[in-house]
Amino acid sequence: MSKLILLGAGAVGYVLGAKAGRERYEQISRSAQKIRTNPTVQQKMEEAKEAASSATEKVRKQSEGSTTTNSTSPTYASESF
Repeated sequence: MSKLILLGAGAVGYVLGAKAGRERYEQISRSAQKIRTNPTVQQKMEEAKEAASSATEKVRKQSEGSTTTNSTSPTYASESF
């Protein structure tokens, strides 16, 4: 019974999606393209990339430092029996 309901829901979704059609898809695509090419959005994307790169480098340096300076493995409370 649940497979039949799932199949019916899929068919309804397909029909409704087909009715929206290519025109609506193109409209959404054009709107997304306008947003992506907006200079403010591009600037914020670059700032986010730089921040992510900086954070990645900081974590990399911390992990390199912790592996070379800490020769003992950490003990966790869950490990004590």
